[in-house]
Amino acid sequence: MDSSRSEIPVTRKKIWYAPNKFESYGDEEIKAVETCLKQGWLAPGPITEHFERELANIFGKQFGIMVNSGSSGNTLALLIGGLKPGDEVVTPACTFSTTISPIIQLGLVPVFCDVEQGSYVPPVAHVIEKVTPRTKAFFLPNLIGSKPNWEGLKEKLIILGREDILLIEDSCDTITNTTITDISVASFYSSHIITAGGGGGMVMCNEKSQRDLALQYRDWGRMGTNSESFTERFGHFVDGIEYDFKFLYPILGYNFKSTEMNAAFGLEQLKKLPLFLERRRRN
Repeated sequence: MDSSRSEIPVTRKKIWYAPNKFESYGDEEIKAVETCLKQGWLAPGPITEHFERELANIFGKQFGIMVNSGSSGNTLALLIGGLKPGDEVVTPACTFSTTISPIIQLGLVPVFCDVEQGSYVPPVAHVIEKVTPRTKAFFLPNLIGSKPNWEGLKEKLIILGREDILLIEDSCDTITNTTITDISVASFYSSHIITAGGGGGMVMCNEKSQRDLALQYRDWGRMGTNSESFTERFGHFVDGIEYDFKFLYPILGYNFKSTEMNAAFGLEQLKKLPLFLERRRRN
């Protein structure tokens, strides 16, 4: 037995992991969730749609699609981007695993670039030097309050004649206005800028076709919208037979759905965003 092990001091002190003790909410969030429960609707509904509009507006995007986590949001962002297996995605080596995992899971090829000391995000030159004919997206995180020079990246792509390369921002650590990116992803984990009751995330985009595809992937691959109107639900025909879209699955999807309670909690948190940002800047 290694005698040196006995020299290591043993502590009995309890160490709390911050996200499990992050109490940045109050009566407003509790009442909002209680009201939601009393309304008797648990699946995504009008409150979720309200939350989607509000956050998408902050990010400078036309559409928001709420999901159950930022990790799911990253996967969904790549799916609606139309990338195919073998396509290259430039992403930094200094990031969290949920930026890299969906790239590999979807059969894409991560091409790693370096980050800048102090900001922890990649400078324009480090990203652009990784571009090849197979590059289809830049998937970069806005990390701990810093964000890449998205405008500079766009300018370089225009010069290179590579405007086909998607700009996807993993903004799970940051809530910001980045109108120049194509797709944005936010996370509402307990310790992030705002939370939706401990989890949740959102994908934001400008193209309606991407929004519609995101809804399909989020809802098991189901065709159609979330509408419960029979005039909309039975508006799809297969071999001349009218079908309820809730039973049509044209793509292989996932269950990335969040809940109405999460959105109710998140909406109240959004009202406190200026306070949260001020505190984080001060600290």
